[in-house]
Amino acid sequence: MRKRLSILILLSLLLSTLACAGGREPRSDAGTDVTEDVTSSCTESIDCDDRNPCTNDFCTSDGVCENIPNTNPCEDDDPCTGDTFCSDRTCGGFERCCADTIDNDGDGQADCADPDCSLEPECLGECPVVDVPEPVSLSPLAGEAGGTYETTGVNGFTDDYVTNAAGALKVGTRREWGGTIIFYGMVNGTAGLNDTNTIDANDTGREVQVAFYDPDRAMQNCAHDASCRTTPTECANSITYLGWNPVQGGNRCNNGSDVETVDFTDGRLSISTNPLHWNPNWDREDCVSDACGNPALAFLRSDVRVVQTLRFISYHIVELDYTIENLGDLDHASTAHELPTVYTANGQNGPDLWRLFASDGTEIAIDIPANDGFYYRNFDSPGGWVTLQDDGLTYGVGLYYENHLTAFQGWQNRALPFNNFRAIFPFAIPAHGTVRARSYLLIGARGTIESNAAWLDANLPPFGVLDSPSPDQSVVGDTLSVQGWALDNRGVVSVEAVIDGGLPVQLTPGSDRADVCAVYPGYSDCPAVGYTGSLDLSPLAFCNHLLEIRAIDTDGNTRVIARRRFSRAAAR
Repeated sequence: MRKRLSILILLSLLLSTLACAGGREPRSDAGTDVTEDVTSSCTESIDCDDRNPCTNDFCTSDGVCENIPNTNPCEDDDPCTGDTFCSDRTCGGFERCCADTIDNDGDGQADCADPDCSLEPECLGECPVVDVPEPVSLSPLAGEAGGTYETTGVNGFTDDYVTNAAGALKVGTRREWGGTIIFYGMVNGTAGLNDTNTIDANDTGREVQVAFYDPDRAMQNCAHDASCRTTPTECANSITYLGWNPVQGGNRCNNGSDVETVDFTDGRLSISTNPLHWNPNWDREDCVSDACGNPALAFLRSDVRVVQTLRFISYHIVELDYTIENLGDLDHASTAHELPTVYTANGQNGPDLWRLFASDGTEIAIDIPANDGFYYRNFDSPGGWVTLQDDGLTYGVGLYYENHLTAFQGWQNRALPFNNFRAIFPFAIPAHGTVRARSYLLIGARGTIESNAAWLDANLPPFGVLDSPSPDQSVVGDTLSVQGWALDNRGVVSVEAVIDGGLPVQLTPGSDRADVCAVYPGYSDCPAVGYTGSLDLSPLAFCNHLLEIRAIDTDGNTRVIARRRFSRAAAR
C-alpha cells in the first residue's frame, strides 16, 4: 500500500524549518518526528549523515545535527515491491507479486487481499487455477498396485512380506536379521517360508543383504589408524579379522542387527537398520579374535544406517531401493561394496541354485581359491544382470542393477553349501554423506529372468530432480532460469521444459554434477548429468504457471521427472 507523509510530519518539517531560519535551537516536541543529537557538534551537513536515504541531514547554524524524514524515491532491493519511496524513515512501496502468498509490502495483506493487486489478472479471475503439483517419484517405474502385506511369527522370527498383485509370489524380510531378504518365492497358502524359496535363509551372514568396506580400514590390526593400504595387517587372511565392515544381517557371532522401523505404505515394504560390525574387534591394534562372549562387543553397532524399500514392479520383478547414511565423522574412501549380494538357496529348505550365468548366456565357473575354503570368480555380464539357477535351468533368482554395472563376482563353497553373486560396485561413503542405489530382483527359469531383464533394460525411463526454480517462486522479468539433473540406466540424450502443457523447450544437458554422482554412483553419464536452460516468459500472463521437466533416454523412453508451480509477477 502506498505510504503518504502524515500531516503531523508536515507540521514538524515546517516547525523545524522556522526554527532554523530564526537561529533558535531546534526542539524535539512530543508528536513530532524531528530527531536531534544535542551532543553532536557539526560544521557542515556531511557531519550529520546517518546513512539513511529516507532522512534529510542538516547541520544547523548552532552546530547541531538534524535528521528529518523525507518522502524521496528509494530502492529497497525487493523485486516484489514497486514505486518505492520513503515514509517514516523506511523505504517501501506497492505490492507487485500478487500470486506468491507473501505480504511483500508489509501492510498486513498478501496477494489479492491487498488493494495494490486489485487490477492484476490473477485477482480479476483471469488466471486459471494451478494446484500445487504432486511430487514426482525418484523411482522411474510406477510399480504394481493391489499387493498385500503380511507379518508372521514363525520359528521365533518376525518376518514381513509383500505379495505381487496376482497374489502368486511374495518377498519377505526378517526383523531379527536387519531386515535382510530371507524369502523370494511362491505363495502356497501357509504363513512364512516354504520350499520354493530362492534365497538362503539359514544364518545371519547370508540372505540378500548389503555390506560395506573401507580400503584404509580393511582388516583388523591396521584399521585402527587407517593404515591398511600402506601397512598390511599381521592378522590371518580370514573373514574373522575383517576391519570396518557394517553388515546388514548381523555379525560373525551370529547376532542379528535388528531393525529400527518397519513401514508398509502404497505397496512398499520399507525397513530402517543400523547394522552391526561383522567383526566386533575390527579396530583393535592386535589380532585378538575373542569378542563374541563379551557383552560390550558382541552387538557392536556401526556408524551407518540402511533404509531398504521393496515393492513389486511386475509379476516377476521386485524393486530394491537402498539409501545408505553415514552417521559418523569418518570418510570411507572408494572401494567395492556389496549393494546388495544375493545369497541363493542351496538345497537346505529350498532348491539348490548353484549354476551361475552371465547375461550373454555364458555359464561362469566359480573355481579360484580364496580364503576360509571359499572360491570366487570375477566376470563380465554385459547386460547388467546375472542369475543363479538349478540343474535344469528351470528355477532360480537373478538381479539387474539399474546403473547397468557389468563387472560381477561370484562366490561358492559347495561343501557348506554356499552360493552368491554381486556386482563389483565401487563408491565412497563420505562423512555424514548419503549413497543411493536401486536394483531389481528377478525370479523364474533362466529364460524368464532373461526376458524380464531385457524388458527392464529397454523400458526403464529416466529419473531426476529440478533444483531451480524453487516451489512457488515468484519470477519478475521475462526470463526463468532452470537447473537440475537426470539419470537413466543407459543414458539421457535430451531434457526439455514445458510450461502449461505448451510446446517443449530444449534444455542443455551434460553439465558437471559430481555431487549427484556421489549420491547415485555408477551411472554411465556421470558426472555430466546436469541440465540448465533459460525460458522466455514474455508471452505468459502474470499468473501462476506449471513447469514440467521431461527427460528422454537412449531407448526413447520419455518421463516427466519434475513438476513445479511458479508465478510470473509484473514489474511496476
